Amino acid sequence: MQIERIQDQIEEARAVERQAGTLYRTVVNLAKQNGVNISALQAGKVIDFVIAYIEQAPAIMMIVEKSAATNGEQPSVQPILDAIEDFFLAPDDIIPDHLGLVGLLDDAYLAHTLLAAISDQCESQSGKSLLPTGACESNSFVRRLIGEPFVSMLDKHVSKTLESVRETQNIKQMLGALGQITLSPMRGPIRGVARITEITGVRL
Repeated sequence: MQIERIQDQIEEARAVERQAGTLYRTVVNLAKQNGVNISALQAGKVIDFVIAYIEQAPAIMMIVEKSAATNGEQPSVQPILDAIEDFFLAPDDIIPDHLGLVGLLDDAYLAHTLLAAISDQCESQSGKSLLPTGACESNSFVRRLIGEPFVSMLDKHVSKTLESVRETQNIKQMLGALGQITLSPMRGPIRGVARITEITGVRL
């Protein structure tokens, strides 16, 4: 996988945000639309959450790949990782990457949602969830940030990706391989015990 390229992309996106402030304006405008006036400090906390959300996508991918390789199961899980990587590295996907953090938010949402869907299937088959708990609320919060029609487009892309994987890969074999992976607990703003409103200090 090209994790370093994705990580470099994230660093570039952070630099774009510092210069252009596109995500900051998005957060402030969304709050106003919902009748909420937020301070610069609150908006900054939302941006910190978004950065952590984006950064954790390649981090999870790397853990899954290394864990699968340790168990000799990397070929079984690689198709799903490749699908996420391709979306991250495509410059003109649903939200163009040149928009900085806003442009990577759709990539991260797709990664988290796709991995959550696979994790749910893994739990259904083996009784063991691939991912620690805490993703649902984060994804719901990000859905509000992204908004329509982009969220629906991303959800359709997730469904198509899952269907494509089923057509080209023995899904039971993949889920069996994923069931052998144990991910260490991930605390912090994405997967942990804190609620989004506790992290950001604002309800959007």
